[in-house]
Amino acid sequence: MGDHECLSGPEPMPSQVVVLLVGEEQSGKSSAGNTILGKAVFHKKTTRSSRETGTIFGIQQVTVVDTPGWLSHSTTPSRVSKEICRGLTLCHPEPHVILLVLHTTSTFSQENWRAMEAQLRLLETPIWQRAMVLFTHGDKLGLPIQEHISRQGRTLGWLLERCQYRYQVMTNESGAPAAQVTELFEKIHKMMETNRRPMEIQHRMYIQLRRDMSMREERRRQGRQVKTEMTAMYDDHDGTSNARTYTVSEWPHMLRGVPAGRVSFKPALALILLGRRKSGKSSAGNMILDREEFQVNIKTTRCSVGQGTVSGRTVTVVDTPGWSLFGLANPEEVRKEISRSSSLCPSRSKVLFLLAVPVGPFKEKDRRAVETYLSILGTDVWGSMVVLFTYGQELRGRTVEKHLKAKGEPLQWVLDRCGRRHHVFDTNTGDNIQVNKLMEIVEQL
Repeated sequence: MGDHECLSGPEPMPSQVVVLLVGEEQSGKSSAGNTILGKAVFHKKTTRSSRETGTIFGIQQVTVVDTPGWLSHSTTPSRVSKEICRGLTLCHPEPHVILLVLHTTSTFSQENWRAMEAQLRLLETPIWQRAMVLFTHGDKLGLPIQEHISRQGRTLGWLLERCQYRYQVMTNESGAPAAQVTELFEKIHKMMETNRRPMEIQHRMYIQLRRDMSMREERRRQGRQVKTEMTAMYDDHDGTSNARTYTVSEWPHMLRGVPAGRVSFKPALALILLGRRKSGKSSAGNMILDREEFQVNIKTTRCSVGQGTVSGRTVTVVDTPGWSLFGLANPEEVRKEISRSSSLCPSRSKVLFLLAVPVGPFKEKDRRAVETYLSILGTDVWGSMVVLFTYGQELRGRTVEKHLKAKGEPLQWVLDRCGRRHHVFDTNTGDNIQVNKLMEIVEQL
């Protein structure tokens, strides 16, 4: 592919880039791999993961790993899942980018998302800081990609947000424009550089701007005229903190006269729910998101993720399987799911933990279980923890302070470890005030 344009930018591309292609069956993964390498090395009917290496731009060595596609409308065979996992092992030492391949003529629904999440979960590797959506069959799109994304709705918008809005369109014809590969690797290069150094203020602004733009687009589709605004916190020269709200068009003017190092933006928030079985975690997650996102009458065996806008802020909620004091849950599976819960949160989000503790008896065996399972997350987890007392209706008119005084050392030990931060949820009421108060607590962490 010597006719590709040379990449521009202040820093040279790394000597080798490893690309992992994953997606549904017939999404165009193999054709995309052929386009990237500039040669027909992958077959359209992929049954086994395979690895091919080539040189692009005359100097850039690229390794592409193609994997078989999963199914969305029926159960994916275990052999396919095993091959997808094997594809990860072919990425020596690891993939620099994971391309989530979507066919432009298909709608990305909740069903598609659940199928994708199930397979990505099996990879057991951090996904979102190196994930990018690759739209294939761009020649069949028939409209600008931005309009296509807008028409798709919330599910695709959520996926793109988790990928920090990284995406590329590719034509699956043999004579695909070389510029598409050039653009793809420019974005990969930028992502790799971002992952190697702390996030700069310009990048934070970009993420915040895209989030607010997506909110404005959603409201526009609903027929309401809104003025997109964003709030920036900054320090005056005298050291006092200030907050002001700006429209998108005012951002360039806002930056004038405000030192770059003094501007900060609220990152996306992720809440991970932890607790024993039947502790009310899933109900609490539904209450936070104000919808039935998590199933409450079915045993949670795998982490599941939901997202919404809470108190004007984008919030991701991760529900985890609960541990059991009576052998009703597989301890190894629970540990495994808890250990990977943070990797399900959007990259660079502020991750906090909610320990669901039902109002009622809390004995030494409960304390030991909390200590054992939370140790998987490291000692720092306590600094990001809030105890969430569930089934608040069981207080029966008592204040939570009186409830705490009546309990013994085991519960006091837990509260002391997390700085006495706690809140009560009465899931029977569905009262948004309870959620708003919880948000006020987590904002202070």
